[in-house]
Amino acid sequence: MSLGTLLAVDDTPENLVLLVGILERAGYEVRAVNSAARALRLLEREIPELILLDIEMPDVDGIDLCRQIKARGPALAAVPVLFVTAMHDLDHRLRGFEAGGVDYVTKPFEEAEVLARVATQLRVHRLQRDLERRNAELLAAQERLLREQQRTAEVFSTVATLLPGRLLDDAYRVETLIGSGGFGSVYRGTDLRLDRAVAIKVLRPMGRESEALARFRREGIASCRVRHASAVEVFAAGYWQGVPYLVMELLDGETLAARLGRERKLPPREAAAIAGPVAAALDAAHAARVVHRDVKPDNVFLHRSPAGPVVKVLDFGIARLLDDEDGAPVTRTGHLVGTPEYMAPEQLMGEAPDASADVYALGVVLFRMLTGEQVFEQQERFDLAETVLLHLTSRPRDLASLAPGLDAGLAALVGRMLARRPSTRPSAREVADQLAAFE
Repeated sequence: MSLGTLLAVDDTPENLVLLVGILERAGYEVRAVNSAARALRLLEREIPELILLDIEMPDVDGIDLCRQIKARGPALAAVPVLFVTAMHDLDHRLRGFEAGGVDYVTKPFEEAEVLARVATQLRVHRLQRDLERRNAELLAAQERLLREQQRTAEVFSTVATLLPGRLLDDAYRVETLIGSGGFGSVYRGTDLRLDRAVAIKVLRPMGRESEALARFRREGIASCRVRHASAVEVFAAGYWQGVPYLVMELLDGETLAARLGRERKLPPREAAAIAGPVAAALDAAHAARVVHRDVKPDNVFLHRSPAGPVVKVLDFGIARLLDDEDGAPVTRTGHLVGTPEYMAPEQLMGEAPDASADVYALGVVLFRMLTGEQVFEQQERFDLAETVLLHLTSRPRDLASLAPGLDAGLAALVGRMLARRPSTRPSAREVADQLAAFE
């Protein structure tokens, strides 16, 4: 089976034969031409996965040919071009990169170098192509979901207006609406049996009821399993006239996202004081064989309790229960589970996340608290493919330059949390213990 289809363009027969031989012995299918004109005619009929292009040819300079290829529509513009050159002039190579080239191989050919550079650029090209396809699928799915939500919005709006004043299962009185989200609404209520204020979360009717109910059930189970002062406590779950609900502790305050939206970044001591309890709650979750999977500022709540400030971890709705026998997914196959900007590289690649993925996400949150910036420099407009590619291939931005004067130990801890390899990240317990020293 072919490793990929390539086009080699070189006006020197000896070089072309040698290059084609190296590639074909490795398992590539190679089209070979000896002029720019032949290359352009061939590209009208078929599009290779990668082009190797001699820089110096008599009819058309290779750099000009690269520009012509890239100008022939988006399909050809996406094909990676590797320049073939015997020149070691940096300026010459920079001109090639400016024309759209991604790499180069040098003459005389070293077989190992040629194969390594070709294989690397093919992997990157295929990853980008796959991410663009997945991005298009996600956008299409999002449009379908929005249409479904619009159809159910009126129904839920009616239910939402009728709920205040209702008694659920003769035990919980619904009072005022606190907030609404994509999966439901949260009301202030009263537990009549214990005469205490509670929060009542009601599931919004969805186009795919089984999926929404699975998420709702997962949140209830995971929240009940995780026993920690910084995890929101769930008191009960039930159905009222076919509407699922959760009864939870009532919180007073704001999310970390709201705080960062107002202040952008926080002093290191305060950032550590927030991230530390989150890490401790995640440690308790991991001990209970629960992986949160969606740690982000929106799911960290700064609660004002009568005894003082308490950090709370919210929304175990997409948590992974590691000992769930059926292993049923809570989102559709082929769709990312979580928030891409905070997802670990292995999670973005579709692997089942473990506890280390939560540590990575908390590292992204801590980076943002300390700097007011995201870990990777991106375009202003969110792009899923770009986000995924950055997490998979790029190094995080330099924390020391974005937060001058930051304690070296704290910077090193964040760096370890953001390690690309899961095995090199600290555990949530380690993170909690180390952050305690900075509070």
